[in-house]
Amino acid sequence: MNAQAQQSGPMRLAPVTEVSEDKSSEETPTETSGAVLIQGLDAVPEDAVGVLSIFDGSLGDEMWAGTDWATALRLLDALPASFPILDARPLARRLLLSVATPPIGGADKSGLLAARLAGLVAIGAADDVIDLARAVNSREVPDNIATSVVAAHFLRGDTASGCEVLDRFGGGYSELFWQKARIICQIARGKGAEASLGLDLLRDERGETDSLFQNIAYTAAVGLPVTADQLMLPSDPDILTFALMNVAEAELPDWVVGSDDPAIMRAVLASQRVDVPRKLARAHEALRSGRIGADEVAILYEELTIDDETVSDALLDPESVELDLRLACLYLAARNQGVAVARSEALWEAWTLAKAVELDDVVMATTARLLSGVPVTADFGWLAAGATRAALLAGKDALAVSWYQLALRQGRSDADIARATVMMWPEMRVVGRTLSAADVSSDDALGAAAISSITPVAGETGATVPTTQSAGVASVKARAPVPWSAARLSRWIDLADNNLGMTDIGTVLYLLQVFGDPVSETQWARAPIVDNNGLGDKVGKASGNPKAMPSVAALAGLARASAAGRRAETVLYAMIVLGQVDESPHAGIVGSVVRGLQRVGLDTDAQAIARSLLVTRAQ
Repeated sequence: MNAQAQQSGPMRLAPVTEVSEDKSSEETPTETSGAVLIQGLDAVPEDAVGVLSIFDGSLGDEMWAGTDWATALRLLDALPASFPILDARPLARRLLLSVATPPIGGADKSGLLAARLAGLVAIGAADDVIDLARAVNSREVPDNIATSVVAAHFLRGDTASGCEVLDRFGGGYSELFWQKARIICQIARGKGAEASLGLDLLRDERGETDSLFQNIAYTAAVGLPVTADQLMLPSDPDILTFALMNVAEAELPDWVVGSDDPAIMRAVLASQRVDVPRKLARAHEALRSGRIGADEVAILYEELTIDDETVSDALLDPESVELDLRLACLYLAARNQGVAVARSEALWEAWTLAKAVELDDVVMATTARLLSGVPVTADFGWLAAGATRAALLAGKDALAVSWYQLALRQGRSDADIARATVMMWPEMRVVGRTLSAADVSSDDALGAAAISSITPVAGETGATVPTTQSAGVASVKARAPVPWSAARLSRWIDLADNNLGMTDIGTVLYLLQVFGDPVSETQWARAPIVDNNGLGDKVGKASGNPKAMPSVAALAGLARASAAGRRAETVLYAMIVLGQVDESPHAGIVGSVVRGLQRVGLDTDAQAIARSLLVTRAQ
């Protein structure tokens, strides 16, 4: 392993340059070394600070290379809060948290850090906001980022910490955000008279611009409980209204609990003021619509206090347990089994019971993390097809590849598993088309001796693909975990042509071609001409429901940035493109995003986004 990956001591918060060997001064870098260390943080450009290095998921120290400061700020300000493809959010998060040299022309400027923090607030990453702010200054919050930090604390339900930041804010309270935040803090501290005065001033200055906020605040300021009638009028919930409801100890109304705003939604799911049934119902709805990940729901399950009797009833008498609670119990029943055989049987039973109520996608996705307790061996071959699908639904691509390889072997003697492997082949081909040396399985056709001498070479899409080199043996390209197979694709087309609910044939063929697979004209001839969503009538009749398209400027920007190799700029344009389409993005748009990410070396992210589209379409 690289020596830098094994280093102990303080976290590095900025791009690394060569460090002087002089040991005489450990407190600050030498004037000539050019080093940037945590001890010399005052010398680190604010916009360079991050919490992710190249060893834990950043986009690279030079991700802004070729991008000017003004363009970077403009694109960060345009970053969407939500995306129709779940795997876009982790990529956006990594960009916002990455340690990197600031863009061109930004040496004497600041502002990118504030934009990054605002982006993290918008996507509902409140914990990340706090971590990034602490990386800038562990003792106090600079005024230029205080708004995002206060918002993050409020989203976490930590009003006290948010108010402490407000107390130290030196920028005045002329902006509406700070005026409202100050009123919230006054109410939280029992200073009702001061809060009422602030509300009077706010109303005189701005009028009845937010009657809901003012109504709740006036009631809470005089120490009265907020009634359900006061919360009856739906509004667009924002962070400050959410925080005010928490301070007023009001029961969150359905229009807040059901908000699709990523920040509010995640705050609701973490809130102790939402009862378990409503929280679970919202979590399952958000999971099925692709707004949160399976692990987020599983973590929610882990935090519940459910007695063993209720968990047992979910298995033995399912109808006696409310549906959303039942799904959580199925997860917990499998988790409670520590022995591999018992765990596998509990998983299978959970999937079967969930399928009976057509919610197997929820249970399979949330329980995928529990597959870590089941070895991928022939003894569990009977579970392989289900485990593969569970891993795909959860976005655990490496896990899916491992179980899929076992399913292929098991399918030689089991027709049902063989059919399942064909049905999942397009998604598996997308995520299993390349591998690193560490991914080569012990039973690969190349053999153990060849595996030990794997070296990387450039593959078809610029990814790293292993080859074998040994004495007296010509270099041989290692076979991917899921190699190209025209026969398997044709068999998949046969199934898709006769089974409603499978992914549109044209979508699959198009994305496979984007990744460089040689789809034939004969296979293309099997693809019906359908509407923009790829979900139209089998005979080619369009539904008349055209797909929302992103702006031409965003698509053109994506093409220009990726062609020039500007990584961060490409990712931002890709996120903007995806954020401008609706919940069922056109395959052509996703293909443009995939191509762009591939061009700047983000093959794994490109594969994840394509897989996410295919898995969603197949449900």
